Amino acid sequence: MSGSRFLDTNVLVYAIESAGIDPQKSAVALTLVREGDVAISTQVLGEFYRAVTSTRRDSPLSHDEAVAWIQFWKRLPVHTVSVAHVDLALEIAGRFQINYYDALILAVARLAGCTAVYSEDLNTGQEYDGIRVENPFINNQ
Repeated sequence: MSGSRFLDTNVLVYAIESAGIDPQKSAVALTLVREGDVAISTQVLGEFYRAVTSTRRDSPLSHDEAVAWIQFWKRLPVHTVSVAHVDLALEIAGRFQINYYDALILAVARLAGCTAVYSEDLNTGQEYDGIRVENPFINNQ
């Protein structure tokens, strides 16, 4: 099953931060991950690694810790970014005037058959070619 809801990187990052700055966001993210019917992409896994190992974090994860989490996230349906995704992302970026990496998230979600993207990086409530963006943390800010 590919999942009808696509999770952006920030959901995975919050899901591992139960003792972090915002425990409410962490709880919301954990609920989303556990509910099932979700999907991610290889892009999200790469962004997750970059985010959690960044020296800008108060407590960056080690390489081995980040890899262990990525192995865990690979239990979800993971969609590989292909040339078709790149082409669609370029089209979406141009049409909606959003950055390429956000457009790539939308492209993978669309081609995976997802109906929603959960992210705090895009405009919540906006639809991009049938993909609705929801910020699951908006009521927790």
